[in-house]
Amino acid sequence: MLIPREKPHLTGLNSYYLRIDKFVEHLQGEIGSGCIYCRAVDQELLIYFDEQEILRGVVQDDGAQSRVSPSLKPVLEALNAKNFVVSVYYLDPNAIFFWSQMGPFRRARNLLTSRDIGLPELMYRLEQKEFSGFVDVELQNGESGLLFLHRGKRVGGSYSWGQGGLSPAREAYQGLVERLAGTEATYRVGHFQREQVEAEVRTGNSHPEETAGPQSFADLATALEEFLEIYGRIMKRRSRQDPVILLKQCFLDHLDKYPFLDPFSSPFQYENNRVTLADEARGEEIAEAVVGCAWEVASRHRAEKKFRTELGKWAYRSALEDRGIAVER
Repeated sequence: MLIPREKPHLTGLNSYYLRIDKFVEHLQGEIGSGCIYCRAVDQELLIYFDEQEILRGVVQDDGAQSRVSPSLKPVLEALNAKNFVVSVYYLDPNAIFFWSQMGPFRRARNLLTSRDIGLPELMYRLEQKEFSGFVDVELQNGESGLLFLHRGKRVGGSYSWGQGGLSPAREAYQGLVERLAGTEATYRVGHFQREQVEAEVRTGNSHPEETAGPQSFADLATALEEFLEIYGRIMKRRSRQDPVILLKQCFLDHLDKYPFLDPFSSPFQYENNRVTLADEARGEEIAEAVVGCAWEVASRHRAEKKFRTELGKWAYRSALEDRGIAVER
């Protein structure tokens, strides 16, 4: 699992003494948004929350893929089975969206060191490869940082001396570079799985060590929700009509091709910014059709360029692209 590098808001708690559902409610009132990290010998848990709801629960067993859920149920089942050491991290409103929707990733087995390559040179090479993933930097003096990249561009970092969970400021990155001048460090590169870039940048021949973030049915629904949120935001600028109505009209236009998109009897429903998928076996087919119809509506209103630009910034697109669904058309 990846956890924020910032100093925890709370740490050293024992899950035995906590009612997690009530604890989350307390934290929503106290800090607003963040994550609860629970660790046992053979299992880790994460709960992401904002001021109003649980965003995602994650269960990671040693040696297995993590299990993701939009509810607390799997996490509560794990907490009922054993005790965990509990820490709480504050994540600001921009960071909570990124962290809670982080897609699947792989780490490289091989570590790089600051003796092998400087951090600016490593970041430059990743930029040239249009790499999407992260660089986990561990300094010999105990400080650390996580640098996140999307298509070669640094989108933010989480630093042990920082706050908020995802600082985009160049000054924060430069602070890490300056700290490296006085101590040795190791780098571990992880790439989001939709990328085909080799994780071992210096020598090639990387070997996958850890996979996190399964391709769950819940992930597919969440990815569609985010995709349609971007679609809706773009279309509201281009048309006076409701973007959802425009999309459903497009569904009706293509019922001969996509009968499963019939708004009146469909395994796909989109209401109140929530996606419901009732047919797991056809989930990818449904998602492909929905994305295609959204692009058709955008094309009719000459919004393709802006839509493509916004999707280019979308960090969670891997949940669709890893399934072979082209996000950009």
